[in-house]
Amino acid sequence: MFDKGTLVELRRIGQGRRADATIAAFCPAWGFGMSDKDHASPSARQPPRPGRPLPWCLSRGRARGALAALIGIALAGLAVQTSTVTERADELAFDAEVSIVRALRAPTAVQPTRPDVVVVGVDEASLDALGVPMAMMHSALGKALEAIAAAQPRAIGLDIALPERSFDHLLPGLDLGLMHGLRAARTAAGIVVALDTDATGHLRAPSQPLLAAAGGPGAFGLALFPVDCDGVVRRFDPDPAKISSGDRSRCGASDDIDPSATDGVAAALSEASDASTGTASIAVPTFVARLAGQLGREAQLSRPAWIDFTRGAPFSYVPLRDVVAWYQGHDQARLAAQFGGQIVLLGSVLPYLDRLRLPATLVAWELPAVPAPGVILNAQVLRNALGAGLVRPVALPVEFALIAAIASIAFVGGPWSRWWALAWTLALGLFAATALHAAGWFVAPGGALIAASTAVLVRTALDLANARHERERLTRMFGGYLSPQLLRAVLEDRVEPGCTRRAIALLFADLRGFTQWSETTEPEIVHDTLNRYYAAITPLLHAHGGTIDNFRGDGIMVMFGAPEAQPRPCDAAFAAAGQILAAVDRLNVHEIVPCAVPAVQVTMGLAFGDVVFGDVGSAERKDYTALGDAVNVAARLQELAKRLAFPVLMTESFARQLSTAAGDLHALGTHELKGHSPVAICGWTGPHPASTASQGEWPGRARTFAADG
Repeated sequence: MFDKGTLVELRRIGQGRRADATIAAFCPAWGFGMSDKDHASPSARQPPRPGRPLPWCLSRGRARGALAALIGIALAGLAVQTSTVTERADELAFDAEVSIVRALRAPTAVQPTRPDVVVVGVDEASLDALGVPMAMMHSALGKALEAIAAAQPRAIGLDIALPERSFDHLLPGLDLGLMHGLRAARTAAGIVVALDTDATGHLRAPSQPLLAAAGGPGAFGLALFPVDCDGVVRRFDPDPAKISSGDRSRCGASDDIDPSATDGVAAALSEASDASTGTASIAVPTFVARLAGQLGREAQLSRPAWIDFTRGAPFSYVPLRDVVAWYQGHDQARLAAQFGGQIVLLGSVLPYLDRLRLPATLVAWELPAVPAPGVILNAQVLRNALGAGLVRPVALPVEFALIAAIASIAFVGGPWSRWWALAWTLALGLFAATALHAAGWFVAPGGALIAASTAVLVRTALDLANARHERERLTRMFGGYLSPQLLRAVLEDRVEPGCTRRAIALLFADLRGFTQWSETTEPEIVHDTLNRYYAAITPLLHAHGGTIDNFRGDGIMVMFGAPEAQPRPCDAAFAAAGQILAAVDRLNVHEIVPCAVPAVQVTMGLAFGDVVFGDVGSAERKDYTALGDAVNVAARLQELAKRLAFPVLMTESFARQLSTAAGDLHALGTHELKGHSPVAICGWTGPHPASTASQGEWPGRARTFAADG
């Protein structure tokens, strides 16, 4: 039988696989410092009493180690966050937050404060109405610029690149109208013109007459945005060199702009403007940054940041043909109402030219998810500059604190609890990050996700390793006290509290005459003989699936079919009995008799029937055993075997359960058993000849305990 402390401890370790989140499961070693009373009492899971050693999870050394591990994971997450490893996760989170904030904001909150940005678009209808291709519409652009300038706007941006050379020799006066428009815009409000790139990715400087008409190099800016690896524009960078050499190169783009090209363009602009100055160090900002500078909002776009796509309704545009018509019709009131005091951007809205993928729909006249014109993106960034600014990434110390807080999930007890905590943390983190995004801050989640996942995986792996180590320790500690079947069942948490009813086979074995012999023999010799005997038969019982219930001096009780069910428990018990007889003979010949000790003679009783097995006892002391009539019958048969001179006695019900006929079975009729009604039994001589069985002695045992007695 197995004491309660052993079973409780083993069960607790087995239940640790069910993610017990208590301190006892989190600190398995603590339970071994408890007494049986501690285990049974309601306070068994309370903090340790003064004077008792702290469990490893509460010790100062472990706490320092855990804190160091937490800081290490947080630093690793921060390092990953500042690299390109987590960019995709950050981009997806940014897109999700933009969608959520735009969906939740009221229409009035989405509308920006005036002055807003007005877009004049060159569309297909305008090209058809004007009757010229895009490359030849100099006159129409000039008229539109003059019309806008006459309305006294706040600023004008031309998001259409000017040609590198003049074509007046092909069409005299082609550039004149555009030059008049550029001068009018420069005089009225100042104008910023976009610079373009050629097919090889190198920037192009406009022709000298057009550059001079626009106001020189200070009127130009590079129409560039960082493009993420998935082809979506989410960020703004005021430094064109970083855009060309850094952001797009990580995606393996083939059309990267030479980072030295901006210096070359600056020199070209300077040379075209005034060849005598020789200036070659003019810094060329981005197009939208140049516009923000003219508006006195350059500070809002001075650092790389995420574009705020959550503010402002989708843009509409004024067709270029309408502006030209108002100009030609001298409709000054219409022009003033549309452009007076406004920031005006003129650019292409053609479906096949200068389109960019964005994380939000900013175009009112097209279906969602359609790439937006570049002029619309410039208009949105100008909205940011006029309002609260771009969406800024949180500072590194804040990022570190957030990563450390999320990584602390590793301290949650129980693997399932940790995964649930991780899921809730992600949900709450998305809510908090979305709220911060609405306030103008972006928390990049990639590093936090990696830190949290790493912390949970590492902690789970450590728990599994600790559980495995604990199981191995328990196996070493209790392997000699519990049968393998019971130990395995307990560790796998398959031994339920209470009892189980099942038909099993029982084997009782005892040494004949051992009690009388031990009375006249030194205790050390008795102890050594018993250990030799049990060492010989125990592996045989385990090999046949037997669960040893208890050793009682020279007696042993074995269950076949409990706690693990067996298909044919009687066959297993019968085979084990035969091998025990053979093993005892070998033991006598090779170990017992040569030591001048009387030969061991074993008798066994076998029975089959319904029993209940499980915990028996009180809360203070329990045993794991079997109870039932079959147990009593097997015990009485083992005693009767000594008188009937058979090594093995079994009930007829047991014999009928055998799958194959057993030789040397003798029907002995009905016999009275002590304290039991008569039972039909059979005798078996085992794998030995039966010639001497009637004489009370079995072959190979010249001198036995019974003979001595």
